[in-house]
Amino acid sequence: MTIIVGKDSSNTRKTIKSGGRSISFYSIPAAQAAGLGDFSRLPAALKVVLENMLRFEDGGRTVSVDD
Repeated sequence: MTIIVGKDSSNTRKTIKSGGRSISFYSIPAAQAAGLGDFSRLPAALKVVLENMLRFEDGGRTVSVDD
């Protein structure tokens, strides 16, 4: 199944290989390194929401740091 994802303007999309398959995910530490904020104290449930926002970021309609 193919899922259409966003632009990844902060370069947070990472790939790991497991069992001969490539799996992509959006890294919260990479978002932190890109200067998007300090997420170290964010509750796990909100980290799931953050990862989803990184995944579907569209460069305009989603909330950015400048908003």
